[in-house]
Amino acid sequence: MSKGLQLRVHRSELTYEVSFVPSLAAVIDTPGKVASALVSEFDRFDVGLSDISLDDGPLEDKGLSCEVDKLNASVVLRADRFEVRFFGIDASRHAPEEIVLRLWRAMASVSAEIRARSHSLLFEMDCELDGGSYAAALEQFCRPNERLPKGTETAVVYYLPEDGSQGFLDSSIVLNRSAEVAGGVLIMCTFVFDGKALGPDGVVQAGQKRLDELLRSLDIKLENLEDSKAKTPWKR
Repeated sequence: MSKGLQLRVHRSELTYEVSFVPSLAAVIDTPGKVASALVSEFDRFDVGLSDISLDDGPLEDKGLSCEVDKLNASVVLRADRFEVRFFGIDASRHAPEEIVLRLWRAMASVSAEIRARSHSLLFEMDCELDGGSYAAALEQFCRPNERLPKGTETAVVYYLPEDGSQGFLDSSIVLNRSAEVAGGVLIMCTFVFDGKALGPDGVVQAGQKRLDELLRSLDIKLENLEDSKAKTPWKR
């Protein structure tokens, strides 16, 4: 791994999900209050009632979906969790912290008892290689067994252990073939944090910091296609 891995980010997405207690089942059954809270918090992004839809089905699937088109993001609320997904590099550069906090404020306004059981962040990056092939790049991390057919390629999964001192729960890093970029690399990093150890006001920054540290440990360097000075797609 001495030469490291140089990658140019072609596509990036960030998904924030929180598992919370207590359940909002009763609130989901009367969605008007939740919809009003979401509109109140997201009106500065031109979100109105027409951007919110009800999702029918069993209780575990029942909830609300909200499109924040101005930021190319979507919000999904269920009885025991909510999720925010940011599509695209531009949309994700500045928005996550503010959106997460506004969503938490909206939830607190309908249920003062709500608290996080766990937070998770999924960073997904489809990257172009800065020279060389996918097979050669991944061999730095895992070389195919010589008994396998010639041309066999690898993918790599690192499962990261819990670390209670920092509030880390089980997490993972995946290096795989990109479906978006021909011959490219997909990086998927899932970081899970204990809700008692970390609040919503710091979770996105904590995830970005951990992403930076782990990629640096693996000697992986990222360059944003739109800003060659960016270390990651979400750095200011």
